[in-house]
Amino acid sequence: MNPRRMTVSVIQITAVDDDNQANVDKLCALLDVAGQRGSDLVVLPEVMTGSGASDPKAYRRIAEKIPGETTRRLAEKARCYSMCVVGSMFEEGEGGLIYNSAPLIGPDGEILFNYRKTHLFSPGNGPDIAAGIGEPGKIEPGNSLFVVETPKCKLGVATCADLRFHEVFRELSLMGAEVVALPTAFPSPRLDHWEFTLRTRATDNQLFIAATGLYGREPKSNAQFVGRSMIVDPWGVIAATAPDAECCTTIEIDLDRIRQVRDWYPLTELRRPEIYVEQRRQFQMY
Repeated sequence: MNPRRMTVSVIQITAVDDDNQANVDKLCALLDVAGQRGSDLVVLPEVMTGSGASDPKAYRRIAEKIPGETTRRLAEKARCYSMCVVGSMFEEGEGGLIYNSAPLIGPDGEILFNYRKTHLFSPGNGPDIAAGIGEPGKIEPGNSLFVVETPKCKLGVATCADLRFHEVFRELSLMGAEVVALPTAFPSPRLDHWEFTLRTRATDNQLFIAATGLYGREPKSNAQFVGRSMIVDPWGVIAATAPDAECCTTIEIDLDRIRQVRDWYPLTELRRPEIYVEQRRQFQMY
């Protein structure tokens, strides 16, 4: 049997509010790096065109239509290098509603689906988060999960705060996902939760997670982000981690690792999806 190998890149940048062209220019330059390395999948950060934390209305100024100019430029790179590209941005939706959306662009440059973040980030009263970074009251939550057959794997997408909810990853696993792409803008004071939560989700669901994030300090809001983009394997092993810089980190993974891990330790839940019928119903009501 031929090994099922796949090249994955995770890209992290510092996105500056209200500087869309510079942000997308940086993304495109790093997409060239990923493409020249033969990437099959490239994961870009959450809110990659600006975090919207600089003032109360910034997220509305930053929001774009999907498809639109940013997705057009990303699609050109996807098509040029025959790779899948996904990252999240503020989307101007129907009726003026704003979503945190992650369009998955296929290797032909077409949008395969547009995942709208289902679990919005609500930081509470923690003193470690920049003002204006919370999403409830500004962003409309999505209500659907997606898994799509790409040329290399069955791919699911989640976004940042979804990481806190194991049900999202279990559902994607039950839907057949082998790899979950996870764009994030994980706040840097919460670095303690970053690595072990990613490893837990990958281990519990026996799949690969390719997670990336904004990096560094956004100069207009002083919001700070973890970066430390990484790929985690189905045994919970960190296969690659980005340094503290704007960069593209690339690794080749072996999708047969999923079958191997599930043979080693066949989790009952993955073989008995009926256990989660009620859980699914509750998720759909969320």
